[in-house]
Amino acid sequence: MNHGEHIVSSFDNDLAQLERRVLEMGGLAESQLQNAIAALMKRDVDAAERILVRDAEVDECERKIEASALSIIARRQPMANDLRYVFGNVKIAGSLERIGDYAKNISKRTLILARHPSVPIPQEMASLGMAAHRSVREVMDSFTTRDAAKAEMVWQHDQEIDDLVARVMRQVISSMSQNMIKNAKEPEAIESSTHLLFITKNLERVGDHATNIAEVIEFQLSGVWKTAPRPKGGDDVNAVSK
Repeated sequence: MNHGEHIVSSFDNDLAQLERRVLEMGGLAESQLQNAIAALMKRDVDAAERILVRDAEVDECERKIEASALSIIARRQPMANDLRYVFGNVKIAGSLERIGDYAKNISKRTLILARHPSVPIPQEMASLGMAAHRSVREVMDSFTTRDAAKAEMVWQHDQEIDDLVARVMRQVISSMSQNMIKNAKEPEAIESSTHLLFITKNLERVGDHATNIAEVIEFQLSGVWKTAPRPKGGDDVNAVSK
């Protein structure tokens, strides 16, 4: 192997290590989210607390990715496609860190909801959670396989999440209104409903970050940022909640 080939091989190894770290972080963020949704639906305090403890691992993954990317740029001075790939991986890590934060936030609110088991969790919350989790899983699959078509599918899927968000918020707001009328002396019902609204918005933002990752993947593969407006659903409730 000549000197030039050695440099290329070392650079490829650096990029492969960066990709492995992004995949590791994606798997951890996905697991945190899935477990947070399960803990919420079961009001499982122990599971929620485990998620809170592991959040630091997600943050550490992001720091390692940022450090690796900076090292690659400083030592290799990548051009064109390679630089685009490195830059994109840092952006993906940022979105994965936010997804991990939303899993943590859901778990914190689950600890409060567990104290008020009489307040129902909307049935469609599970469907919303599964849809958000599926978006994260599928967008990371598209990253692994460099599948632009699958990334586009995730991008289009965001509208379904918005529709589910709207339905869940309508259910929570309706329940909250009834509790204000019938149970004025039971503030925990209103408090729990407020936490459910925040959880619903957290899951909406998870979908948004999965869509962000899909856009980055398409940029990495094509070199062009998507300029079309994102398909949105649930406008009636979103207009009220913003």
